[in-house]
Amino acid sequence: MELESRVLKWSLVNNSKPDVLVHVGGTRFHLHKDHLSRRSGYLKRHLTNVNELTLSPPLNITAETFTLVTAFCYGAHLELTPFNVVSLRVAAELLLMTGAGRNDVRDNLRNLTESYLRRVVFVNADYIKIVLRSCLTLLPESETTAFLVGRCIEALTEVRDGECVNEFLEQAVILPAGDFVVVAGAVQQRFPRHDLLYRVVDAYVKEHDGEITEEEKVQICNSIDCDKLSPPLLLHAVQNPKMPLRFIVRAMLQEQLNTRHSIITAADAVATSAGHRNREITQAERDSSVTLGSLLQRDTAARQNCRLRAAMDSTSSRIKSLEKELEEMKKLISKESERVMESKSRSVMNSARSASFHCVHSSSNVNKMQRGERGSVSSLSTTFRRREASPPPQKSLGKRLIKGIKNAFLSASSKQEAKKNAHAVEEIYDGLEDFVWIKDDDNISEELHSHYVKNK
Repeated sequence: MELESRVLKWSLVNNSKPDVLVHVGGTRFHLHKDHLSRRSGYLKRHLTNVNELTLSPPLNITAETFTLVTAFCYGAHLELTPFNVVSLRVAAELLLMTGAGRNDVRDNLRNLTESYLRRVVFVNADYIKIVLRSCLTLLPESETTAFLVGRCIEALTEVRDGECVNEFLEQAVILPAGDFVVVAGAVQQRFPRHDLLYRVVDAYVKEHDGEITEEEKVQICNSIDCDKLSPPLLLHAVQNPKMPLRFIVRAMLQEQLNTRHSIITAADAVATSAGHRNREITQAERDSSVTLGSLLQRDTAARQNCRLRAAMDSTSSRIKSLEKELEEMKKLISKESERVMESKSRSVMNSARSASFHCVHSSSNVNKMQRGERGSVSSLSTTFRRREASPPPQKSLGKRLIKGIKNAFLSASSKQEAKKNAHAVEEIYDGLEDFVWIKDDDNISEELHSHYVKNK
């Protein structure tokens, strides 16, 4: 009601009717373009040459918030509270209500909300909790645009309310992966140690196991600085099967660096201690026997060095084992790819052969098997011929051969010569049966056989 009365009053004073219609979440606002353009850079740019505009995602602004923003543009006094300051702060950033060139805080929505956060919210733990809950509903804009999540966490650490931080991070476990990455990044920048952040990330990964991708796990774990983890949690990270392999390798390398640093530090301490003792004792004491205390101290230092070396060897062994497993996986994938390619190639060749060739059975050879004649090499002769190919040269050669045999029969002048010729024909026929005739020349083989039987 206050907004409508202010719009009406401004219309009467300036003798100007509302000339723009703005849609926000199903609510329509009849407003004055010039009045909005003076306060908002976003509205000024998008209302040029148009009389209607819809504010929709990615602008995360509700109709209730836009009502307060518009009332502010018409000169209304905003009643800021811990419950609405986040939405107004985000809206000021999204709508570019920065008040460039205006020094008065009352004309600048961003400065107005910023002042309220510093003076009222960030000095009160209860207010900070309310603002943090509001930030969860407005992610990622509340952090990426207004930087509120990180600042609230920093404010909580300053008022020494660690339990509130734990409570907030536990609530963040229910967030989508993208929003959780934003929260984790904010926590990363505000804490000198990352033990709490690691515990929250570990809980989030376990809670959403199977729901988030490996790449999302990597992005979440990138917020953890392994150098800022305590030794127990660093060891836990190395042995954590839920974490992505890339993070585990980072943790193992950091553990190895820490172990090496500890060895060097211990060795320097032993050397320094020995140097001090050597300067304090006299020449006579150097010649005397070693005391029990020095032996125990030396033995303790040696044992510590052995433990540190064993830890380093264990870390190196785990790294080598992981590298070996990765190499084996690469080889297996390579072999499987080669097998698939070879199978596809063989299938293509077989398909090409079956499409280009067909099998022809010689009926004459079947007749030969039924007759049981001597000289038949196989019961069935098979010839492969390309489709639509030109007839092979054997056909003309076979016809000339038959013609010559017929002439030999016709030219026989006596029975004895006929028998000799028949014997010659038999030998020729027996030799010919070793050949495979093309199907188009089957009549040659049959014709030769009929002459053979007739003259035998």
